[in-house]
Amino acid sequence: MIRSLVHAVIHDARVTHAGAAALQVDAHVLNAAGILPFEEVEIVIRSSGAHLRTWIEPAAAGSGEVRMHSGVAPGDVITIVCYGMLHDGQTLDHKPRVVRLDPHNRLLAVT
Repeated sequence: MIRSLVHAVIHDARVTHAGAAALQVDAHVLNAAGILPFEEVEIVIRSSGAHLRTWIEPAAAGSGEVRMHSGVAPGDVITIVCYGMLHDGQTLDHKPRVVRLDPHNRLLAVT
């Protein structure tokens, strides 16, 4: 059986700009999370609890940028969740990568 599990989570990302075609996140943050360009992600908006699905693209490395199309506004705090498909034999040893950001979208912790 193939199961869908959380591959990576980015907590406390703050939207810096609105209007991008997809979700764009600082390339350093994406690398730390192990998320590849154009992977599908789920966005959870902390203030409303709303969930959105989109794809992710890298923003300039070190920029601290988090750009998002409709549904969010600059200053919104979001959680980004990326899922992966794993065979049963892989699921017991799987540990998602969890990234926490500071208020400027810089890495605080990666576990």
